[in-house]
Amino acid sequence: MAAVALLLAAMLAVSGISQLDLQRDADADRLQLSALPHRSSIRLEQQRRDGWSSLRSDRMSERELQQDAENAAAATYRVTVGVYATNTYDLDLSVPSFASNGYIWLRWQEPLQRYLEQQQLGLEDRVILLNQLLSDADPGLKPIGDPERLDDGSYYQLFSYLGRFYIDRASFRRFPFTTVSLPLVLEADDVDGVFEYANLRFVPDVKNSGVGLFSGIIGWLKRGWSIAEYRHQYATNFGLGGPAAAYSTLVYDIAFGTSSWSAFWRLILPLLVVMAMVLLVFKVRADEQDARAGIPVTVLLTLVFLQQTYRDELPQLPFLTFLDQVYVVAYVVTLLAFVLVIWIGRRYNELEAMPEGPQRQALAHRLHTLDELWPLSVVGFTTVSVVLCWLTLPPLS
Repeated sequence: MAAVALLLAAMLAVSGISQLDLQRDADADRLQLSALPHRSSIRLEQQRRDGWSSLRSDRMSERELQQDAENAAAATYRVTVGVYATNTYDLDLSVPSFASNGYIWLRWQEPLQRYLEQQQLGLEDRVILLNQLLSDADPGLKPIGDPERLDDGSYYQLFSYLGRFYIDRASFRRFPFTTVSLPLVLEADDVDGVFEYANLRFVPDVKNSGVGLFSGIIGWLKRGWSIAEYRHQYATNFGLGGPAAAYSTLVYDIAFGTSSWSAFWRLILPLLVVMAMVLLVFKVRADEQDARAGIPVTVLLTLVFLQQTYRDELPQLPFLTFLDQVYVVAYVVTLLAFVLVIWIGRRYNELEAMPEGPQRQALAHRLHTLDELWPLSVVGFTTVSVVLCWLTLPPLS
């Protein structure tokens, strides 16, 4: 009864702690997918199967799409943006961030060119990489040549970029079966209030954008890339009065995922091998009580070491990952094994002191039954618990 009570208490504790996850701030900035064309190279069937999409918001309603398309057509300035990542590397999930370099090209019309000439600015002075982190590389966009006027009257300029960038989306809850999105986020640096969402729109160049030959990362599977424009609704007006500010934001990202097979062999298999020791703890001879009691203690220390090893790869998370929950199950099983070893050991001591007779035979039979049922009980409990852990994971957002 004590063992059952301990098991229930542990499960209730884990359930209660899981309810303490912090909820997203309702007053924070938010992104809303716009009506302008967007593209994702990840197949729709794969997105449905994995429950993962590179889009950072739900789609607009039909009415909202129509209104946003009309607003885009009426915008004072429209800038066509194309992105081509040539190199992606140095993925660091503990920050999380990644390094990348490549090319960005911009096309704009005469009204915006007149504004730039009046202000004696280049477009790189008004367009920033919003998620760029501090690094040794020069921040922002680096022009490659001067703006060119094309035959249709529009202006074109090619830029290069290089730096470290913050990662805003990753399926850490499903770790080690993780999908991570590596974004480049472009937005206007609006210092004089002329580039708000109603006045400036970024139009994704869905035809010519893409990824280069060296955009993969060793150890990760490249799933695809996407590019889309969003309405970035800020939660502030920056002290200027009036409604909260909103700006056109272009998000280009490359999605990477872990290999399920590799994750199993690297992180799951060692755990299974360690837990097999707990599974067989009662197969050790009953008269070797010290050996029996030492197995759960050794397993517990090994579990702590294994968990700390993979946790070093991750940032500080406000929730339990799938693998964390599996380790919770392993801790519960190991603790239960230790309690049962102590309890059964005491019963065997009582058995040795009992005289021959039906009572001694009944106790011996009961202890033998426990020894035989333990492996099946562990397999059944662990399987059900791990399946429930996976099924109760919240959907990816």
